[in-house]
Amino acid sequence: MNAIERDWAGLLPELVEISAGKIVDIFDFIRFRAVCKTWRSITTMSQFFPWILSRRYGPGLRFYSIAFEKSFTIPAPKYANKDFFTPCCGSMLVQSSGTNHSLSLTNPLNNGNVSLPLIINLDLEWIGSRSFQIGDHVVLKGSGNRLHVLMPGAIRWIPMEGESQSTYFYSKNLLYIVNTIFWNTKVINLSTLETVFVVPPPSDIATLPTGRIDFTIWRPPTLIASSGEILHVTYAYELKKFVIHRLEVGNGKGNPHWVEVRNLGDRMLFIDFHHTGGDFSLRATDICGSNFKGNCIYFIRIRKNLPSNFRCSYAVERYDIESTTTECIYIQDGYITWYLPEFYKPDVKF
Repeated sequence: MNAIERDWAGLLPELVEISAGKIVDIFDFIRFRAVCKTWRSITTMSQFFPWILSRRYGPGLRFYSIAFEKSFTIPAPKYANKDFFTPCCGSMLVQSSGTNHSLSLTNPLNNGNVSLPLIINLDLEWIGSRSFQIGDHVVLKGSGNRLHVLMPGAIRWIPMEGESQSTYFYSKNLLYIVNTIFWNTKVINLSTLETVFVVPPPSDIATLPTGRIDFTIWRPPTLIASSGEILHVTYAYELKKFVIHRLEVGNGKGNPHWVEVRNLGDRMLFIDFHHTGGDFSLRATDICGSNFKGNCIYFIRIRKNLPSNFRCSYAVERYDIESTTTECIYIQDGYITWYLPEFYKPDVKF
């Protein structure tokens, strides 16, 4: 009897999705997606991320998967002479070392590369959320208080003076400037450069009589885009507790203010204490691995109280919002950061 040749590309999409959901190893999943273009188009690798990226110089990029507790290295010889900055919009902001300092957005998984206009600045940070879209502005923070803004379709950066003692966050053409002393948040429309509104600090955060936030008690806030909301996240050192608020603007009918959030449901927040632009939100049901739980905050911080002869070491910790408990889930020598590629976002063009 002749064997019947099957057209695997004709398998019902529902069956492809069910089969893909049974795979728990990323390398088996890559082989699964390589069967045909149809299977590749139906499935997404996003369920296997985020990863932790070791920010080391050299021809290889080292990743660690929390979900599967595995490390692996991707050969990347063309990055050997480039300085790596924070991951952004599914890629990495990189700058060539040497004299030309060329700047680009690079995806290390598919070698995609988008060149950006030149900036003579060696201390750049990406300002933006992970949900970067075509038509958004590109905002970089340089040394001092200088900001660099690239308008959609423009070929030159527009210099913009920032504000001292502030952190920045960008989402949907709005630039959020958070004063780290008083914690008021100014929101600017980058298309018009006009101030849209100013949000006072959360009313339930303890302040000194001067009106200043006591920075020995509170960590400066981080803003994160999460399920259509803007979240204000800070950490109380003495209490070892995260405090979360969401922005309520009242549809323009009332004064904008922060409302405390005590439960995130299925959502998880990922925070890097050591640079801006690397924070994001995911849902636990969208990714694999028992090491991820909803209603939790995963954060990267430097380890303290190390022996004098011990190298710099970083830890990934998980904070359970309901129980207010923290546990360490990963430790590594050297600087690390989150890496979250976005495979099916439209290509970002400038």
